[in-house]
Amino acid sequence: MNRKGLHAALLAAVLFGMSPVACKAFVGQMPASLLAGLLYMGSGLGLTWVALRQPTPFYTVLATLPRRQWVNLVGAILCGGVAAPLFLAYGICSGTAAEVSLLLNFEAVATTLLAWLIFREQIGYWVWVGKILIIGASAFVVLTRSGSLRFSIAGLSVIVACVFWGIDNNLTRELETMPASLLACMKGWIAGTFNVLLSLVLFKSQVTVFQVSGVLAVGALSYGASLVLFIYALREIGSARTSTLFASGPFIGMLLSVAVFGEHPTVEYWVAALVMLSGMLLLYGEVHHHLHRHERFAHAHLHEHDEHHAHVHSEGECKGKHDHFHVHEAMVHGHMHWPDVHHRHAH
Repeated sequence: MNRKGLHAALLAAVLFGMSPVACKAFVGQMPASLLAGLLYMGSGLGLTWVALRQPTPFYTVLATLPRRQWVNLVGAILCGGVAAPLFLAYGICSGTAAEVSLLLNFEAVATTLLAWLIFREQIGYWVWVGKILIIGASAFVVLTRSGSLRFSIAGLSVIVACVFWGIDNNLTRELETMPASLLACMKGWIAGTFNVLLSLVLFKSQVTVFQVSGVLAVGALSYGASLVLFIYALREIGSARTSTLFASGPFIGMLLSVAVFGEHPTVEYWVAALVMLSGMLLLYGEVHHHLHRHERFAHAHLHEHDEHHAHVHSEGECKGKHDHFHVHEAMVHGHMHWPDVHHRHAH
């Protein structure tokens, strides 16, 4: 497996997994739409300087973006930046930090199903077994509360948010020509502005400077930095594997809910957590290796010279990572690989 993609996915998971617990410390009586807006606005604020310092100006990137990728960009922002945060924010405001943290694992299932059904990403046997375990445990958490069988609206809200993020993840994976920081920055500002304005129109609430600054800080780390790492991992190891590794984050959130707030999840929650963790760990048993063909195609993205990038530069040898338009000649070879930007074939 691509180690850099793996590490990026795990670090993104840790940062995002902390968000439900961190938000609980600031949210108070804050409306769900305002919480969602401030989280994404914090992401946009934190990434603006990074996005402006990219080698290629953001207006040049947007001007050369193909029409198909514009559709993907709009869809990713609406699903992942507008709809999903609203449902998650309602879940955070109405449910416990442990419940919300645990159910965020369902995002991995939604992402994988959509990657397979719509985007034809190759999904291995062990990944499917892991997803089935996570689905079963998620349903168990939604139907179990306070030690008895009872439907949880807060839990269902988190599940719906995960479905929207599943759509977002697969659309984002297709935006291979956009720098991750620019994509995350745009999503943060657009989604944040929409949700904050929506909250101001629909709700009247008293929030303090401490609450606002605290949520903005959480957004910068748990949404901004986490999203950049997540996008990088999507491009390196594909949607299904990234989302499965990302599922480790909610376990951190669940443990923090116990340590910070003294929450006491029921035995059923701990059982569900172990089942979900088992499903995630099954990914490490997967090996994908076969003879495959690369068709000739051309694109631009950040890369370094390897077996897939053997082109020659007119100005001489270029070492390290660099970004330019280049051509991939057709080739047939076999090696262990994942569904990164160069391996989107069905199998």
